[in-house]
Amino acid sequence: MTLTGILTVLWYSALPWLWLIALMIVVFLVPQILGRLKGYTFKSTGGIGSKVLPPIIAVAALFLLPIHTQSTIAYVNTWVDWMNLIGASIGAGIYAWFVLHPICFMRNRKA
Repeated sequence: MTLTGILTVLWYSALPWLWLIALMIVVFLVPQILGRLKGYTFKSTGGIGSKVLPPIIAVAALFLLPIHTQSTIAYVNTWVDWMNLIGASIGAGIYAWFVLHPICFMRNRKA
């Protein structure tokens, strides 16, 4: 298969989800930009919300991701399935930290 064929398959696979990808990018960028305008950096103190909620979201994603794909944990049989599930859960936790850390910084800075 050529590179063009691979990219075509990827494009048609992602096409139904473009609205969700765009929404996630906006949800990521808005707190980052607003926080940067108020002096936020990645080394800034975020607060308790940015320390507690991302791990909770990552653990919740372990159970919610199979439901989202209309599956159950019982169908996660092979090590590849488990690595995909764990990787997606860690990704959800990191994304939650990227979104919540500047929000908590701005909230604590106002106090």
